[in-house]
Amino acid sequence: MFKALLLFFSFAQTETYESLLQDGIQFGYREKYTEAFTLFNLAISKKPDYPAAYLYKAALLDLYMIDFTDDSKEGEFFSLLNKTIKLSEKLIKSSKRREKAYGYFFKGSALMYAALRYGRKKSYINAANAGMSALKILMKVPEYDSTLYDVYLPLGVYAYAVNKLPKGLRFLKVFLPDAESKEEGIRMIELAMERGRYVRVLAKDALAWVLAYDGQRRKAIKIARELVNEYPGTRAFNWTLAYALKRAGRWREAELVHKVILYLTLRDQRNYPYNIALALYALSICEYVLGKKFYAIFYLDMAKAFLHDARDIPEKKDLAKRIERLNKRLEKYRRLYDEKKRQELVRELHNYGG
Repeated sequence: MFKALLLFFSFAQTETYESLLQDGIQFGYREKYTEAFTLFNLAISKKPDYPAAYLYKAALLDLYMIDFTDDSKEGEFFSLLNKTIKLSEKLIKSSKRREKAYGYFFKGSALMYAALRYGRKKSYINAANAGMSALKILMKVPEYDSTLYDVYLPLGVYAYAVNKLPKGLRFLKVFLPDAESKEEGIRMIELAMERGRYVRVLAKDALAWVLAYDGQRRKAIKIARELVNEYPGTRAFNWTLAYALKRAGRWREAELVHKVILYLTLRDQRNYPYNIALALYALSICEYVLGKKFYAIFYLDMAKAFLHDARDIPEKKDLAKRIERLNKRLEKYRRLYDEKKRQELVRELHNYGG
């Protein structure tokens, strides 16, 4: 193991700054966090005054915190974003239009990541302030370089979201920056996916979610399957595929994907009972919809057991409420769910797992 890491480190040191960034991003998509962090740190050591590696290391920290429901790295996350913003200001002052465009892109992206994290923590005022600032900055990028295609991912998602606001919230448009049409928003995400420098895979994932929500489910499923095939074993892209399948009403296929998610979670996150509980709950929902009530009860009871052992995090309370709502729907079936049936299910699952 040590020799492999040494060879990896030696090889990485010979790489260019750009290749270190690209390889780090790829390892991040594969949820290989140690390797990705190593590559971003090497990139930072090669160009300590350039913002890109700081930004994408922060993005990786954000992904890690979401994946493991662990906010312990928030301090480092915001420190990296602040460093990104500070270094981006130097690029913005450049007389070269492309450097200026990248300065705005990196600064705007840093603020957008901050806004998303504030939103997840339900700090909505901070999220709104950072998000509005990010949008205004990102909208400047095409003015200086319309071929910086990465910027069309956040701008496209924003355009789509604004045009899909519920009727009761459409008055907010008066306070928001102008946006393109919903169709143009989707086209911009596609452009980032096809021609982006850093965000192609992220844009592809975002496009699958947007298309699934928009009713273009066959296309969404195709894109999500491509991601899963390209990055096998990645939990995040399997969640995307499961979402697209459920939006299309293809619950039997979704059930299989959720079993894969459960397997990957048990394999890679066995010490994170909240994540296991969430995977079990999602699978229980599938079984309930498919009419497999006994299986739904079995997985739901397992979810409750794992959640009981989870750390006290905000997500735990929310999941507990969702589990209880499903439990009430299943209550009338519990009379039929006797000990004999439970043992049969346990035996079948044991045989399935080898």
